[in-house]
Amino acid sequence: MSTPAPNLTPRQKARELAFQFLYRFDRDPGEELSPGQIEAEFKKHSEHFGEFQHSFDFALRLIQTCLRELRAIDTAIASHAANWKMERLGAIEKAFLRIGTAELLYFKDVPASVTLNEIIELSKSFGEEDTPLFLNGILDPISKLPEASAGKIPSDS
Repeated sequence: MSTPAPNLTPRQKARELAFQFLYRFDRDPGEELSPGQIEAEFKKHSEHFGEFQHSFDFALRLIQTCLRELRAIDTAIASHAANWKMERLGAIEKAFLRIGTAELLYFKDVPASVTLNEIIELSKSFGEEDTPLFLNGILDPISKLPEASAGKIPSDS
């Protein structure tokens, strides 16, 4: 695992923070957290890194969506992860897939092409060499689902 890239935009930083939090959540799920507990835990998490006020709201929105919609998100991932069961996926890959799927299915204000690009780029800093290709192989088909494109703002590309 390499180090995070410097000079990230607020949304890139938000995705990085959400990834770190969800990675930790997957490694130590413990008891189920309420939305208020999630916000309090995430606030402690983000303060630990000593910055990110501009990224906090988007990151919290990602985290809350991922945890609230975890079953639907994991179902979408599992249905597009040929020959892979969720329990066989590494925590890094699961966290990125969950963030990407949450954005694709529930964030109508983020174009699919932006989500795919951002998740792939971020995974280059935290995953293995083949992680970006693996993630793209699952997230790209999810981005083409009718529920992913319904109401989505168009991309400029």
